[in-house]
Amino acid sequence: MWVTAGGVEDFTDALTGYTIVEADSHDEAVQIFSGHPHLGLFAGNSIAVLECPSPPS
Repeated sequence: MWVTAGGVEDFTDALTGYTIVEADSHDEAVQIFSGHPHLGLFAGNSIAVLECPSPPS
């Protein structure tokens, strides 16, 4: 389910997993995954590298 300002909706996502890595920059995190074998398994495979900001204190 997906919760939005308009209510709850069905949601389908192709993501199959996630991992958290610590890096000094976003560019460094991208480099960590640039040669990952997952990218060569099937045409169109990708890895989203997203910043995870610290929670507010």
